[in-house]
Amino acid sequence: MYLPIGFFIVFMGWFLYRLLIKKDLKRNLNILYVGLTFIGIWGLIYYFLLY
Repeated sequence: MYLPIGFFIVFMGWFLYRLLIKKDLKRNLNILYVGLTFIGIWGLIYYFLLY
């Protein structure tokens, strides 16, 4: 139940690292889209489980 929250924290760390330190987020847009899709799917699963 808590694993997706951990993945979200790791993804946000990767996102901020690429955005602020490496400054190459545009070269990694495919990975960003996959991560956002993953977060969206887990968000829907949590929504249906909790409500």
